[in-house]
Amino acid sequence: MIHISLSPNLEPDDVFLALRWLSSPFSWTGKKNQEKLKESLQQLFPQTQAIFLFNAGRSALMLGLKALNLPPGSKILLQAFTCSTVPNAILWNNLTPEYLDIQKEDFNLNPDILPQNPVAKALIVQHTFGQPANMEKITTYCQKKKLYLIEDGAHSLGATYREKKIGSFGDITMLSFGRDKIISSVFGGALLVNNKNLVKPVENLYQSLPYPSFSWTAQQLFHPPVTFLSKKTYSFYLGKLILFLSQKTKLISKAIYPKERDQQTPPFFPRRLPEPLASLANHQLKKLTRFNRQRQKNAFYYQENLRQSKITKPLWNPEGIYLRYPILLEKPEKLKLYLKKHGVIIGKHWYPQPITPANNLSLLNYQKGQCPIAEEACRQCLNLPTHPTIATKEVKYITKLINQWSA
Repeated sequence: MIHISLSPNLEPDDVFLALRWLSSPFSWTGKKNQEKLKESLQQLFPQTQAIFLFNAGRSALMLGLKALNLPPGSKILLQAFTCSTVPNAILWNNLTPEYLDIQKEDFNLNPDILPQNPVAKALIVQHTFGQPANMEKITTYCQKKKLYLIEDGAHSLGATYREKKIGSFGDITMLSFGRDKIISSVFGGALLVNNKNLVKPVENLYQSLPYPSFSWTAQQLFHPPVTFLSKKTYSFYLGKLILFLSQKTKLISKAIYPKERDQQTPPFFPRRLPEPLASLANHQLKKLTRFNRQRQKNAFYYQENLRQSKITKPLWNPEGIYLRYPILLEKPEKLKLYLKKHGVIIGKHWYPQPITPANNLSLLNYQKGQCPIAEEACRQCLNLPTHPTIATKEVKYITKLINQWSA
């Protein structure tokens, strides 16, 4: 079976590392690995003024927004076709998300429709699927309009724009080390502070943050061995049962908590990144170049070899790292079912609605019809796997299946 989102980065050495931490809980209170991770990120982003580690990307964004000290109700510009954790972080700070439409060739914010007289105080730019947004136009706009620029780097660690690292442009940048991101510590994230005037406000807020509980940390450490075993036995239905029982008994946690769908702040955010998860993140960061080269190679194979006439491919960007390879077609669910019948589990794709997941979009300040291009992309988009643990023969197999498919 081929999975797109079930711990796609996971390799045996990551599993052994998680098991090693589970066997030595007395060492969880150290800080050595947190410092190592910060040093590794500093080498990747040498211009960054300060780096702060969190238990999730949403925690980093929540605290980063709070450090801006904006008046209550201030508007924050962001694109539709995004994860609900982004507008939730805005709302949890008593601020107001204001959505802008995308361009379908790269699923990023369309810089040509930015409001000429914004009342917003900041703009969050997402680099969707690891494809860099047009940072020349966006940075110029923010400088001219005196807006804070926040980069959402959840999909794009290692990508560049005109040979400059994504994450180097904003006043602050949020990174995510979630279970299906570029590198994974199951849960985790970082805030890069590039504006020296924001270092002290962020640091003051950060000092009061606690670490997550030992039980929460243990849940994340169980995730690598449980999902590794589940993937190995998925074809025999045992894997599904292992996954179901592990979540039901709360041995492992889900990526999104139910309260987040109702815009309530979960009790686990914001928190610092615990020592064991910092170790997992730093271990995977050492693989970043190899991981991203494989993602680019896999995405390029799709780009060059998908011949299905019903499918629209994205505009190729050699500086993107392609966390997933998005395609557009009418009624993508039919192709999704076809692939599943042939052993390719696409799962929940990004994104079936303009903000995902969400029970009620109006609670996120989004009204139907507000961003028509994003809404159309949500109806048509399907993501193909590019992760570094997928074999080249499997990418070729998926491509062959799609080319042979008839709706």
